[in-house]
Amino acid sequence: MTLETKTKLSPETLSIVQELIKINVDSRDTFQELADATGNASVAIMFRELASERNRNVAELESLMSINRAKADESASVAATYHRIVIGLRSALGAGTATMLDEAETAEEKIQQKYEELLKREPGSAVSDILHRQYGTIRAAHERVRAIRDAHRRAT
Repeated sequence: MTLETKTKLSPETLSIVQELIKINVDSRDTFQELADATGNASVAIMFRELASERNRNVAELESLMSINRAKADESASVAATYHRIVIGLRSALGAGTATMLDEAETAEEKIQQKYEELLKREPGSAVSDILHRQYGTIRAAHERVRAIRDAHRRAT
């Protein structure tokens, strides 16, 4: 049995990295759609910041794939594409900031759950430090979105 390193990841770990690339791409694209759909400038700024954070996650995960001579797939999932269409329709039909914050909170819950699931599947991989750090930023973003959503609800 060979020791896994960041430059020699197992197929199982590479599969996990690929799954996280996809979910971060989905999250990034969703935040960009939400930023465009909301009429609240400060919420739009937050959504764009979170989209940038997810883009940094994608770049970091893609670098792991690259140094392992694996090709990263950055295509969006069908479910996320559908979700963004729904966001666009809701926006076109006049859904407000509260709806966009609800959509963001739901999306954050999904990405957080996916990280938790994948971290449990491969707890001792060579990339655990990266995945745990990214998971920490995702948890913080989820809490931030939830707090802003709840504050917005109380204000309206």
